[in-house]
Amino acid sequence: MKITAKIAAMTLMAAMVGVAAEPKQPQQKLTVYLRDNATVPPEVRAPALDLANKMFATIGIRLEWRGGEPPRTSATRSIGIELATNTPADLLPGALGSAMPYEGVHIRVFYDRIRSDAAPRSALLAHVLVHEIAHIVQGTDQHSNSGVMKAVWTHQDHVQMRTGALPFTPGDIELIRLGLAARASGAPTLAARDLMPAIAQ
Repeated sequence: MKITAKIAAMTLMAAMVGVAAEPKQPQQKLTVYLRDNATVPPEVRAPALDLANKMFATIGIRLEWRGGEPPRTSATRSIGIELATNTPADLLPGALGSAMPYEGVHIRVFYDRIRSDAAPRSALLAHVLVHEIAHIVQGTDQHSNSGVMKAVWTHQDHVQMRTGALPFTPGDIELIRLGLAARASGAPTLAARDLMPAIAQ
């Protein structure tokens, strides 16, 4: 194992201390397709996906990761994420990712902007993935005053990511549960009238 991979693994283990134990109730499965156009190093990508899994597991959701694009004919309304690089400076300046919650499928993560002096890159990537997936499931661009669904993370939030994952608020969890039920029934998203993106910063 490379030194960088060892460091990333040790950092992730420390971060896991702040993630609550996985729930005992049956978990709902959410299929996520990942297209890595940024060629994220495995020592960043693997810990990020693992942390994202653990963050959603705390609220009873099991992420199932697949490669490529979600099938257009799928009745399960899978989510598609593109990890992108070479992001134009004038495209949502300051944003780390963008979701289309009212369209209900597509997310773009600006991997070239994911860097922080406080949080390891893998932890920050995990939080961006979780933030944008939650927007898609909720079907809204609404943000919370604290936790992983804040509109803009502060330096202190980035520091907290080093030792423990930012949590979902009770309101976030309720919106996610309502969104999952709507997706399972084939109902439209909470506000399908609008196609504005939701962003993480």
